[in-house]
Amino acid sequence: MAELHRKLPSVDDRINWLSVPADPTEYEQVADSLHSLFVTARNLAPDRNVTGCTRHPNGPVDTEAPEGWGRCLLCNSNRRIGHPGVKAAPEIQRGMWAIPEPPYSHRALTETMKKLNEAVMELGLQSPDRDFEHVADLAHSAFFIARELSRPRSRSGCPRHPGAPIDSDAPGGPQCLFCLGRQRLALQGEPKVNIRPSRPAPSIRRPRNWPARPADDA
Repeated sequence: MAELHRKLPSVDDRINWLSVPADPTEYEQVADSLHSLFVTARNLAPDRNVTGCTRHPNGPVDTEAPEGWGRCLLCNSNRRIGHPGVKAAPEIQRGMWAIPEPPYSHRALTETMKKLNEAVMELGLQSPDRDFEHVADLAHSAFFIARELSRPRSRSGCPRHPGAPIDSDAPGGPQCLFCLGRQRLALQGEPKVNIRPSRPAPSIRRPRNWPARPADDA
C-alpha cells in the first residue's frame, strides 16, 4: 500500500507536465512508470490466471470462445465436439486485466488517472478483494493507453489506432489498415462455415471362431 501511494503522485506529475499533443517518445517514460504502478497494484490484488480454468490455469486461451463459455482452449475444444454448431461470441475475448476502448488520447489517460486516484484514496487494508482488483484494472488501463500513445504515429492519422499499419493504395489516400478491414468485414458479412457431419465410426471386425481342428490319431 505504501509503495502504491508513493508511486502514484509521481506518475500524475509526469502526465500533467506533458504538452498536448505530445510526441510519442514523451509517453515512453510514462508508460514505464505506469507499468511499474500496475505491477504493484496487481501484487495487492488476488491472483488471476490466463484462462480462468482450474484444470489448465496456464493453458492456451480461446480467443473465439462462445458466449457463456470459459477462456480455456483445451476445455472448449472438448465442448465443441458435443456442440459442433456453436458460434463464437460477438465480442472478442479480452486479456486478464482491463483494456480500454479506443480512441487513445491524452484526455482518456487523464480521465483514467482521475478514476485511479479516487479508487486508491478509498482503498484500505481491510478493503474487499474486488476493490484491489478494480485498482489493478484501472492501473492497467492507464498503462495500456500510455503504451499506445508511445507508438510512432502512422500517416493514416487514425485516432483509434494511431500506430497501426496503413494501406497506401486505399481509395482517397492512405488509410488505417485495421479500420479498412472492419469496413470490408461489415460489407461482406461474416464468413459462412459449412459444418460437415462427422463420419460414423468404422465397424470392428471380430475374428471368427473357427472350430478346433481334431487331433491326428496316433
